Amino acid sequence: MRVLFLTTRFPGDLRSGDRRRAYEQLRLLAPSHAITLLTFDDRGGDPALRRELFGLCERVILVPRDRAGMLVRAALALPTSTPLQAALYASPRLRQALHDACAQASFDLVHLQLARLGAFAPPSSALPCVVDFVDALSLNMARRARYDRGPMGLAARLEAHRLARYERELCGRVSAGAVSSARDRAALGDPPNVHLVHNGVDPAEFPFSDTPRDAAAIAFVGNLGYFPNVDAASWFATQMPRIRVAMPAAELRLIGARPAKRLLRLAAHVEGVRVIGPVERVHPHLARAAVAIAPMRAGSGQQLKILEAMASGTPVVATTDAAAAIEAVPARDLLVADEPHAFADAVLRVLGDRDLAATLARNGAEFVERRYSWRASAQALERVWRDAIGARTR
Repeated sequence: MRVLFLTTRFPGDLRSGDRRRAYEQLRLLAPSHAITLLTFDDRGGDPALRRELFGLCERVILVPRDRAGMLVRAALALPTSTPLQAALYASPRLRQALHDACAQASFDLVHLQLARLGAFAPPSSALPCVVDFVDALSLNMARRARYDRGPMGLAARLEAHRLARYERELCGRVSAGAVSSARDRAALGDPPNVHLVHNGVDPAEFPFSDTPRDAAAIAFVGNLGYFPNVDAASWFATQMPRIRVAMPAAELRLIGARPAKRLLRLAAHVEGVRVIGPVERVHPHLARAAVAIAPMRAGSGQQLKILEAMASGTPVVATTDAAAAIEAVPARDLLVADEPHAFADAVLRVLGDRDLAATLARNGAEFVERRYSWRASAQALERVWRDAIGARTR
């Protein structure tokens, strides 16, 4: 297949969920198909990954990011029904690059990553188009609005309503869609043309580790500047004094890029909270932790932090929504709790019971190995592509 693959960010930074997903899709599908990558050039990420993608893709087209133009488009969209996410990325330069690419080569399919690129979906009479929603951004915004008390919470509430209409309308305009979890598909209205394409784990990057662990280390991994992660870490950190009464050596380690000031203040004032910040590789930190947590209240989609911790043999405690997104079985694959005290008690159970920790580690790793690989994810997307082209042919 000849595929024109559009993303909002160059897929060269594997610490970001949507970039990781795009990178794995390109890494596994580009050797078998002629893929042209069209994306904004943010000059970031790993130079080695950048070179790899240039080698894998038939062509890479980079469009300069016009930040001033993004702000103008967002301002103009405020009095309309257009989601700000869509307005920000409705770049005339990207549209011209898309037009030029289609004029210079014949494609079988256009692939758009994320609903925010919905403005670039070709007319139904033109090329088949697949949108990888990854998750329901409207659900993400609605959950943020519930917990963010600042101005961004008000903006999220407005954006959630706009996105809900926009995402459903987009599902009706494109040939097919992909989403990472059944809950996100339900948030889109369970359209028949939207298919499950799960996230995955690279077993070479996150191998099972049975080496000795820091007995009281609690790991939280993620982009520490992203609101759902900031909210989750802050929510759990309030329970650290209670946890340290039972286990004085307990330490919450916050691992990830762009630590928010809110988390830095927590680390300065709450005993047992430490911001490690960005790291070159996450696995060594997971392999040393006695337990990994995903106390997610906001956000959507499948949490890579859970899949990667499970693959590494680190027992996981998560909220119900986070566990349900990966369809894990509570008390078998991980522990689940939603109230602050109950969540803290579940963490203490794992820290204090080696047999329970070993059972969760083994079951979690087997669960992920059985269900979540990037190869299976890429194959699922490939089927969506073929079905979209086949439906157009029929």
